[in-house]
This record gives sequence, C-alpha cells and structure tokens, in this order.
Amino acid sequence: MIEIRKGDTVRDRALQAVIFDLDGVIANTVEHYYHAGKRLADEINIPYDRELNQKVQGLNRYKQVEIMLGDKFKDYSEEEIRELGDRRSHYYLEKITTFSSKDVLPGMVDFLIELKEKQIKTALASASSNAFEVVDKLDVRKYLDIIVDIKKINNGKPDPEIFLTAANLLNVKPINCVAIEDGEAGLTGILQTDMFSIGVGEHEAMRKADWRVMSTDEITLNRLLHEWENKPSVKLLTTK
Repeated sequence: MIEIRKGDTVRDRALQAVIFDLDGVIANTVEHYYHAGKRLADEINIPYDRELNQKVQGLNRYKQVEIMLGDKFKDYSEEEIRELGDRRSHYYLEKITTFSSKDVLPGMVDFLIELKEKQIKTALASASSNAFEVVDKLDVRKYLDIIVDIKKINNGKPDPEIFLTAANLLNVKPINCVAIEDGEAGLTGILQTDMFSIGVGEHEAMRKADWRVMSTDEITLNRLLHEWENKPSVKLLTTK
C-alpha cells in the first residue's frame, strides 16, 4: 500500500487498487470493435461511424444495438435485437481469434508489473462477455486479482455498478481506487464514484477524467502518483 502525503499533512487516502477496462485500455481491440459494428450496420443499412463506435464502447452488446438503431429501434422485436447483438459479437470474435500478448496496448504490461511489485491490487471491469477469453489470449490474467463477471452485473455501464463491484471484491474502498477507461459510458460510471479516473484517448468525453492521457504508454505508477496527489478535483480527506 502506498500512502499519499502532501507537505506535512497526511491525507486520508491511499492508492490501494487500480481497476481496468479491457478494450482500448489493456487490449488493442478498438479497431476490431469498429469493424464488427460497421459490418453489422452495413448489413441492416444503418449509418455507423467512429464517433458512434466511441459512444457504444463499453456497453453490452444489446445496448450497443439499441443505440446503433436509434429511431429504428422500435421496428425490431426483442428477439431480433438479441440476434443482432449476438451477430455483432460473433463478428468481433472472428477478429480476435489470433490474439496474443502482442495485442496488449503499449505500456500496460509494465504498468501491471509495477502495481504487483508495490502490492497494489488490480481488477478488470469490462462489459465484454468475452473478457475471460481475451485476457487469456493476451496472457495478462496472472496480473489481475479480480475479473468481474459481467453476467453477475445487474446494471451495465454507464451505471457505476461494475466498478463498485470490483472495489468490493478487492475489499478496497472506492476512494482508494483508480479506474481507467477509454469509453464514454465507462467514464461516466467512474465519475459517479469516489474513484480517481483516468481517461484514455482523444475523444472529447475523456476531458472529464481526473487525468487524461492520449496513449496507454503514458501511464506509469510514478506519473499516476503525481496526478493523484496534485489533482485539485480529487476528493482527499485531511486527517484530524
């Protein structure tokens, strides 16, 4: 556990855990998600661009389809929506069949190793039903203390439930957690908690994070500690 100090004042906040999203944070899958969504959209003759891909990123497959359809959503039955969501997921799985450790995003293995060395707990909070398979292909499961099972989550992102569940499973208070996201829905969820947020990428929504990075290779433990300690918006409690 790393205790954060500022001057002579001890802050009642310690960095005890880091919670990761998967796609676009650990796994280099954003392009695969885009092409899977574009393929489905072309098949049902609806528009799909990278901005929409960013908006649906982090949502479960059926919610993604709902947003993709927009006003046309009412024209589809629940069964049809589920079929479309499953079809998109199938297209994505086709893309990642050859995944390996080379598909981990820059800097993430080194960062995970740093956290392990400092005994900072780690968790994966991904909306992907394929998360267990992907982390095995990437060979990063050994660095993760907890992988939240999305099937046991009642409310998907942007609800904060998956992040709070991760903290609870790690037995760490949210105020002592960092959570990393690259999707608008996920970041919205984090911002509803006391967690310190890291937003990855150029998308405008990432500006709302406590710390925004353009690339995952910017994230190191030293830089995180610097941002954690000095960010004015962080809710630090001064001990009496």
